[in-house]
Amino acid sequence: MKKLIILAAAATAIAASPAAAQWVPGRWNATTFWQGAPANPYERIQFLQDRVNRGVASGSLNRREAWRVNNELNGLRQWVRRMHWQTGSLTPSQQARVQARLDQISSQIRWMRHNGR
Repeated sequence: MKKLIILAAAATAIAASPAAAQWVPGRWNATTFWQGAPANPYERIQFLQDRVNRGVASGSLNRREAWRVNNELNGLRQWVRRMHWQTGSLTPSQQARVQARLDQISSQIRWMRHNGR
């Protein structure tokens, strides 16, 4: 009987270990996410691109999710180029819109990496 209880306790501990190591849901925070990231919009887009590549390499993003994010990032690159070409540089309101879009894409990546949790 004592062996059975010890085995049950050990099985519970082993089964609970992966659950304890899993991602804990929380709110995405733009301030902490972009800390230490480049300020240039093109470099920030590349920063997210690198994040997607790491996600695919680690298996936390599948190819379809990566393809979807890559399309979003490519569209954002084109949008930034058009705005930059039209005005010669990005205005503060354009920079804010680009940053808001980068925040949305980063949040999407986070959601996909954690399978919607």
